[in-house]
Amino acid sequence: MLIIKLLAGIAFVGTIAWFVAVPDYEPAIAIVTSLSAFIAALIGERKAKKKAEQVQSVARSGLGIQAGGDVKIGSIKTGEAPRDAE
Repeated sequence: MLIIKLLAGIAFVGTIAWFVAVPDYEPAIAIVTSLSAFIAALIGERKAKKKAEQVQSVARSGLGIQAGGDVKIGSIKTGEAPRDAE
């Protein structure tokens, strides 16, 4: 993610220099586009960090499955011998 933010920042600075050298509508559009890419990279990183902070609580006799890991039903290990439904 650091590379994306770095490239978006360099693109933004480059488009500003382009606009100063050749003031026209094309560099102005490029400024808006590169700025929105930079902002999107910043916001996307914050959302990814927030999503990684998942918390789960499960009752004493319950079994919790949290997304982001191995959630195949066949791979669940409870530490107990399997038993039939009563």
